Amino acid sequence: MSTSNRGSPVALTRGACVVSIDTELAWGEMHRRDGTQGRHHFAAERDVIDRLLALFARYDMAATWAVVGHLFLDACHDDGRGPHPELVTPDYAWLDDEWLAVDPASDLADDPYWYGRDIVDAILACPVPQEVGSHSFSHVIVDDPACTPEVFESELAAAGAVAAQRDVALRSFVYPRNQIAQVARLADHGYRCYRGGRPAPPFAGRPAWQRRALGLADKVRPLAGTAVLPAPAEGGVWNVPQTYLFAPAARSRLPAGLWARRPVARLRQAARNRSLFHLWFHPYNVTADPDRALAALDRICAAAARLRDDDDLDILTMGDLAARLDGPDR
Repeated sequence: MSTSNRGSPVALTRGACVVSIDTELAWGEMHRRDGTQGRHHFAAERDVIDRLLALFARYDMAATWAVVGHLFLDACHDDGRGPHPELVTPDYAWLDDEWLAVDPASDLADDPYWYGRDIVDAILACPVPQEVGSHSFSHVIVDDPACTPEVFESELAAAGAVAAQRDVALRSFVYPRNQIAQVARLADHGYRCYRGGRPAPPFAGRPAWQRRALGLADKVRPLAGTAVLPAPAEGGVWNVPQTYLFAPAARSRLPAGLWARRPVARLRQAARNRSLFHLWFHPYNVTADPDRALAALDRICAAAARLRDDDDLDILTMGDLAARLDGPDR
């Protein structure tokens, strides 16, 4: 992989497939910017995670599991100052309560959707080594003004501390809700990359009829111009852009083959153009119809493995890709 000037996309010597999974349980849904809380089928997520790990092991694939730091714990307590007094917490204008008022200050047995030490154990025990990355400590929304530098620094420090207790060095960061800000601070905490936003297609500024025609053509057989590459970012870390959200729940009546068709086409695009295919999802994106969703993911993994075995594609974690981009001198 070659180098480039900061900010410019970096050419790859071979296509790259990256999978990142936002692993958050209740922390990902506790607060929204409208002040509400979301609800997902948390009870099914552990089974889905186990099945995903088995799928990756079957195809000899490593993924990046972006884990909320609080899920490294099996218990926490309130000593009268509130849970986790070491954190500097945000005071969001749209939130009436304290940020951590939802923390049960309990344990895994009583509140399994707020603690996930067993999930981290399962990821670390996978026969094919997986990457554990960070999704912050408590799923703060970083681009909001209330997430000050002090708040973000404390989140990064807390996530790093609980990971270090498991001998995990965090190298890849996924921003909660993909709200990207304060990128330059990541390197100070050992991170080498983050998941960036999906780039706008090169035809985004064209007349509406051209956008529709090119967009349709790009869905059928992705165009070379929509190929995506990683790029250097602030602080010397790498932007590893997302390219496809796997979220079939809203289309649960479609067969697995149709769920897999577009991501497999993007995989082939990455192989043809020596570019990046970065698929991401949450476990809850699978729980609505796990059998068919996992069948679709099986097809995607099988296609990636075939391209890898033909030397047309590398299957990498976010951290692996960043290490290659850094090169031997860093």
